[in-house]
Amino acid sequence: MTEPDDKPFGVPGTEGASATGEPEVDEVAVAKAANRFDIRRLIGGLFMLYGLILLVLGLVGSHHVKTKAAGINVNLWTGLAMLVFGALMVFWALARPTVPKPEKVAGEGPGQIGPAPTA
Repeated sequence: MTEPDDKPFGVPGTEGASATGEPEVDEVAVAKAANRFDIRRLIGGLFMLYGLILLVLGLVGSHHVKTKAAGINVNLWTGLAMLVFGALMVFWALARPTVPKPEKVAGEGPGQIGPAPTA
């Protein structure tokens, strides 16, 4: 028969960690899902989509529409700028993914202190 555990409900804050202290697979999956729907990726993707549309309109649009703004092809230049900005946002999201901060808890038992302050 197994020995009774002196902490029947476990220590608060340790539900997500295994006995060895390594995070469970669920935490890794949650971090991947958070990175998948990172706002930088969404904004970058939309800017790239709209930039591509404007770029195509600037290249294949009528000559009258292209030269409407003092002879400057606004669709072409705005589309290029939006493509560059969107690519920078996606690069930023891929180069520096969000990482959830681990909760650092001082003490044990019911009177434990909350998360440790960051310096």
